[in-house]
Amino acid sequence: MSFPTPVRKGRASGSGGWRRQYEALRMPAAQAAELIRPGDAAAVSASANWPYAVDAPLAERLRSQAGHMELLSLYAPLDTALLSPVNADLVSYQANFFSGERLLAGQGNVWYVPAHLSATGDWMCARRPRAAVITCSAPDENGWMSRSLWGASVPRRVLEQAEAVVVVVNDQLPFLPSDGEGHMLFHVSEADAIVEDSRPPAEHPPVPAGETDRRIAEYIADLVPDGACVQFGLGGLANAVGECLADAGKRDLGLQTEVVGNCVMELMKKGVLNNSRKQTCKGRSVGAYLIGDKRLWDFARDNPMFCQKEIDWTNDPRRIAENDRVVSINNAMEIDLTGQVNAESVGPRQYSGTGGQLEWVLGSQWSRDGRSILALRSSYRDKAGVLHSKIVPQLPLGSVVTTPRTCVQYVVTEYGVADLKYKSVLERARALIAIAHPDFRAELSRALPV
Repeated sequence: MSFPTPVRKGRASGSGGWRRQYEALRMPAAQAAELIRPGDAAAVSASANWPYAVDAPLAERLRSQAGHMELLSLYAPLDTALLSPVNADLVSYQANFFSGERLLAGQGNVWYVPAHLSATGDWMCARRPRAAVITCSAPDENGWMSRSLWGASVPRRVLEQAEAVVVVVNDQLPFLPSDGEGHMLFHVSEADAIVEDSRPPAEHPPVPAGETDRRIAEYIADLVPDGACVQFGLGGLANAVGECLADAGKRDLGLQTEVVGNCVMELMKKGVLNNSRKQTCKGRSVGAYLIGDKRLWDFARDNPMFCQKEIDWTNDPRRIAENDRVVSINNAMEIDLTGQVNAESVGPRQYSGTGGQLEWVLGSQWSRDGRSILALRSSYRDKAGVLHSKIVPQLPLGSVVTTPRTCVQYVVTEYGVADLKYKSVLERARALIAIAHPDFRAELSRALPV
């Protein structure tokens, strides 16, 4: 692996070798927290990379000074001191994707930012964060640290713009291979403070695939040709798709994705996914985030068959389209009969986020012989056990349109595949009704456009 040249000049840059600089930068968490001033906006790495070691000292500093700060991140853990309800008047939090944040929104200090994941750096830089607090792996023999599992949540150009960068070095985070444009490495000489920590990163064990997911996955696998460059989402469906691709005997698949999960590891182990026919990063699986469990961390650690990249690199539709036969696979929450897709809200209530869905929908269709697939279960039961269709005449009032109807290609449920591309409004409505739950087909047919 070839290494880049450090760009940012940290507080100890130039004062001897990187080991000497590391010792000069190492300090207690409370001291590092003093580099962040009341009134600052600060970018903070997410989820498994949340800087726990600095979290509580920073919250205590804000309380003691009656200060206030703005946090920029996503997928914030629910056990953070900074986002505790008692600190709601001290911290404003903005995220361009919701997970546990949806449970915190009622505090009045947690806000969603509508933005594509590839625009994470643009959004953060627009807020002009004076500080950044990130968690990295231990440095290698050259002083480079991997920003690791969730490190793409704070893009490098945000770090280069920040006046103060505090690095929590967690020796339990895996060092993930990364190089070239959009690399995910950070050098000791680029830091302004180092706080050491040792805690197991939060795991997201694979969600077992149910029978409905399996049926959807079988239809999806039929749409994936040999040599395709695939993009997966998360959850039981992604795992089911991985299993079906292997069972179907697919060959020479490649990977460029925003999220690498355990299903990727399984496909690589089985030789189904070998990246031999890709045009970019040939021979290597490329992703921005690694979301799974310890088995995935151990498999990806120092594995030359992986290359972690920035989210603006992986999710740029123009770069996605540089590979041939890209097949993007994403989830939807509901779709109306014209093809409008909601993948992020329950009515007006933000549930998740735009994420990278539209980026992959566009990039895969711009790819030579590429395909975009949006998958959803045909129905769901509410808390009272009443069955509802996820294919609806019109999206409910306040629902977000994540992917406009003009961009939708394949829609898959457990009842089949609907190809909506270049179909009339009437044709696409009929195609969607054909893959709706049978209990709702007559009702949906009465809502056909005239």
